[in-house]
Amino acid sequence: MKKYKFNIFTVMLLLSGFLMTGCDDNMPVVKEVAVASISLKEELIGGLTIKTGETADISWKVNVLPENATDRAESYYSSDPEVATVNAKGKISANKEGTCDITIAVGGKSITFVLQVVDKIIVPATEITLSITTLDLMVDNEFNLIPQIRTVPLEANDGFVFTSSAPGVVSVSEDGLLRGVANGTADITVASKKDVSIKAVLTVTVTTFSGDYPRSGWSMTASHELFKTATDDEKNSLSSALDGDVATNFCLVRPGKKYGTAPSVEVTSGEAIYFIVDMQKQQAVNYFRIRHRNTTQAFVRWYSFDEISGSNDGVNFEPIASNVVVTDAAVAAQQESPNISFPKSTYRYIKFYAQSANCFYQSSYSSQGSSVQIQELYLGVNP
Repeated sequence: MKKYKFNIFTVMLLLSGFLMTGCDDNMPVVKEVAVASISLKEELIGGLTIKTGETADISWKVNVLPENATDRAESYYSSDPEVATVNAKGKISANKEGTCDITIAVGGKSITFVLQVVDKIIVPATEITLSITTLDLMVDNEFNLIPQIRTVPLEANDGFVFTSSAPGVVSVSEDGLLRGVANGTADITVASKKDVSIKAVLTVTVTTFSGDYPRSGWSMTASHELFKTATDDEKNSLSSALDGDVATNFCLVRPGKKYGTAPSVEVTSGEAIYFIVDMQKQQAVNYFRIRHRNTTQAFVRWYSFDEISGSNDGVNFEPIASNVVVTDAAVAAQQESPNISFPKSTYRYIKFYAQSANCFYQSSYSSQGSSVQIQELYLGVNP
């Protein structure tokens, strides 16, 4: 009998060859399936809109056919990186306002959608209503329509278009400010900028106003502090000339005088004093009227004003009239002046300015008071 000797290396080599041959014979053959087509998922159909500085994830936002396609890796491209960039993971970064094309490629197929980068996302109104449907407006008066507008949804921000059926009766600005122009009636339409068929209508009747304006809500400012006396007989305040209360008075220390207690108020000689009436809105005025404190103290009245001026911002004033005399102010028995006319003007703020001595001084009175006082002040318009 012959004896055979095998070393361990030879045995292992033979076994590995046998095993490898067996594995190769049993391994499945993988067939590559090509991508036939790709399409955008619903959220990208019609494009995408995002705000400047924001990001969006567009990975796996395409449908791939056939479903068993083997190469499903996505690649992304932007036609204008200044507007928006997109990284290898499908994250879009919006850089500046504008429009660009974003392309998604899969397995040799590609598809593109439009990306719009905006400063704000527009939410269109689906309904517009007004809290009022009719309005009475006076000639030369204004009315802000914006606070009366209601939208559905509440966050709608596509803006409004305003039109007037009769601009010669009621004009309307692009900001919704109505102005009465002439007597008559006009329809004001408020429509969505995105869809003008979504609208509401306000009917405005314009009439000519005549007389004193209601003073509710009016306020007053003055050039100097208001004095107080120990007994406070005047009940001096900035609202006194507008409150309709004949027991109160608006009083200023006149130039060259010192008056009041704890502390007193002093106005240097030659210095100007003034007061400003805020009517809260622009309206036409062409007269004022003063009710003096009483029929016995004519020496504390205003006799004239160096200038009456108007403003719509409370800072920049334009002259309306100069050297305006308060009619019959020196006649003590006449407590209330007649209407004192000046050129018709449309302002919110009316300023009464005085510096010269004749505004406070009358030679017919031996005693000239330390203050000038008004019990009531009226502003109005006559046709």
